[in-house]
Amino acid sequence: MRSRFPRTFTIVFVLAFLALQAVSAKPAWAVPGDLVADVFTPEGATFWPLGISPSVAFDGKYLYYAEYAGHVLHRIDAPPAGGNYDATGHIDIPILGIPSGLMAIAYDAGRDAFWATAGDGVSVYLLSKTGGAVLAFTIDPLNGRPGYQCNPGDYCTESKLAYDRSDDTLWIGPDAWPRIYHYQTAADALGYAVPATTPFIDVNVPPNDMTTECSGYSIVSAVAVGTDYLFLGAGGCAHYFEYTRTGTKVASFPMNGTSIGDFECDNTSYPVSVIWVKNSFWGEIRAYEQPAANACEFGG
Repeated sequence: MRSRFPRTFTIVFVLAFLALQAVSAKPAWAVPGDLVADVFTPEGATFWPLGISPSVAFDGKYLYYAEYAGHVLHRIDAPPAGGNYDATGHIDIPILGIPSGLMAIAYDAGRDAFWATAGDGVSVYLLSKTGGAVLAFTIDPLNGRPGYQCNPGDYCTESKLAYDRSDDTLWIGPDAWPRIYHYQTAADALGYAVPATTPFIDVNVPPNDMTTECSGYSIVSAVAVGTDYLFLGAGGCAHYFEYTRTGTKVASFPMNGTSIGDFECDNTSYPVSVIWVKNSFWGEIRAYEQPAANACEFGG
């Protein structure tokens, strides 16, 4: 897929964007949502496919990501705090066993592996750090996502996920959709996903919607799981949100300066706990301060 922008305009736009990022990168470390760390991936500010990435994961030491429906798992070092840094320690790990490619990943510390949504929109895999993937279950496209419908212009095969180690379940949200589905990690006898006790939550029903903060819309573009709450992001919205596991909105926090592609928790890398955010359209990963220390821990 080629960029729809002329090459000259693209270069000017990229340079302006990078300059803006450099100005806004220094973290405050004072309130939830402050920018703490910022790293540019080796792919840089490219449009398609290398810069397009709805995935990020953190295993306690390294950051991982892949391109849109990609077949390579990338690993980089977590950057120093403050400023803009180019990625170090970059390695590429071929992914074997996901024919439609990888969309989003979430690290499971107990299994020391990643849960992954695939490029077909309905398959969920357990992915090893060495790149081997095993199909865990398939979401029944007719009955496995009650109420879901693909709207024109949506990326209908893109889903974000988070691992919840409190009950060994997965929260999976189709991109730009207001409902997050909740599944057990084990399939039924036919290989289909099994709904968890709370099968889904909605983020577009007042008073638990995002419309005030997000200028009139409520959708999910990223999800992470904390000790007590879910942390959600909406693409194009300069806030992140705290929800209970039953769908009550607890709080929202400003989070400026990035296009939300995926979330992952980190409570080990810096003096404050952060949420890693993969920019949807650029080769950049940022860390924003969590609402409180250890509000969400890496690995679920």
